[in-house]
Amino acid sequence: MNSTPGPTVADLGEDALLAQVFPLLPAGSRTLLGPGDDCAVLAAPDGRFVVSTDLLVEGRHFRLDWSDAEDVGARAAAQNLADVAAMGAVPTALVVGLVVPPDLPVAWVLGLARGLASVSGPHGVGVVGGDLSGGRDVVVAVTVHGDLEGRDPVLRSGARPGDVVAHAGVLGRSAAGHALLVREHDGVGR
Repeated sequence: MNSTPGPTVADLGEDALLAQVFPLLPAGSRTLLGPGDDCAVLAAPDGRFVVSTDLLVEGRHFRLDWSDAEDVGARAAAQNLADVAAMGAVPTALVVGLVVPPDLPVAWVLGLARGLASVSGPHGVGVVGGDLSGGRDVVVAVTVHGDLEGRDPVLRSGARPGDVVAHAGVLGRSAAGHALLVREHDGVGR
């Protein structure tokens, strides 16, 4: 796992690691108070917001031997922002919970932060807080908040015959890519 030279998470400790991560993360256009206190404070002019959480678990959703940290971070942000968009809301903030093994290189955590920022930053979405803990495997838990901006939420239960259903991109690529990587790793197809 520790193929990247440099300090590990255990070498730095939580405070020093977070001091390197926070500058990499965007503040967000609706962030009134970001990381560092007990809670973040977000502007919610409509007074209604949506919230969703997705997890990425090492060994289930990605593997360190084939997943670049920036890609994992970008995927974590993108899947959460997509959930907010599906509800008809505008994403406003991400909260990231991270479990990391003590021997994980700090460079991996910083790459994850850059990946989160690469997707959330251009949308004005800040990473406003979270939690960091130690564990055996990497777990990335991202919670997204979004503002309905006066609109009613778009609910799955509201779909009716004749409604237009739109999807951006190609369905199934994630599963196909995962299957391909597993086959290549296990020596099938070589």
